[in-house]
Amino acid sequence: MRWHFLPVLLIAGAVHAANLVDFTNVTTGHYQVLAQSGLPMASQVNGFMNEMLRHYSRYFSNWTFKDASRVIVFENLADFRTYAQSSIGVTHFGLAGYCHLKTDEEGNTFYELVTFEHPRLWQVLAHEGFHQFIGYELGDAVPVWLNEGMAQYFENSSVKAGRLIPGGVDPVKLAGAQALLRAGQMPPVPELLAMDRATFYANPALTYPMSWALVHFLMNRDGVNYQSSHFRRYLQDLRWNRNDVESFRKRFGRDSADWEKEFQFYVARLRAPST
Repeated sequence: MRWHFLPVLLIAGAVHAANLVDFTNVTTGHYQVLAQSGLPMASQVNGFMNEMLRHYSRYFSNWTFKDASRVIVFENLADFRTYAQSSIGVTHFGLAGYCHLKTDEEGNTFYELVTFEHPRLWQVLAHEGFHQFIGYELGDAVPVWLNEGMAQYFENSSVKAGRLIPGGVDPVKLAGAQALLRAGQMPPVPELLAMDRATFYANPALTYPMSWALVHFLMNRDGVNYQSSHFRRYLQDLRWNRNDVESFRKRFGRDSADWEKEFQFYVARLRAPST
């Protein structure tokens, strides 16, 4: 793995309270991690990201070469928001992390994942790390509902006997999806499939719970493991750049009324694990 294209650059005006050159740099495996709080955090995050990438690769049987990625972990929310504002122009209240393609001064493009230390740090790293992986798996044209739905699905994963067990039910996401269903505010699935990025991200209270619920439904509806599922065939279609909406109908049924009812019934009956 070559890291010469990932220097620690300072973006003019990007970070006032903390300069990236002062962050601890741990570069191992596929990741360069810059941590504001020091070596323990940088080492933990580097180990976690490489391990999650290994599990994602095994789960999807994708061991192809993957370019190096950068992770920046701020110690506090204020510095994170300052950097986010300069980097992507977004600092909304719910933003806990983001992943984007970044181009350095030499024209090299790589994924940059940015977050800060908070109670859900590891879930955010798993979520945003999955965005990186799905970029390797499907390229840049992955539908936004699928990208965000799968990232949420895999952020609540566990590892048992060395294998990734995805799909843990997050009570907050489930409550959001079921509230939309009870209120009659859950839009038809074809409407979600057709949403562009601007529309999707402008309605996070609706689109995030629904995309998570739809992916959870599709990943579990066949009652078989992922390798034998219609969902896997759907992802393979996307890898070959086939029309995502037409492929969805082919793999999950052309009669949308039938699987819409099945989906809503699934959401209504889904339960979070008891604590």
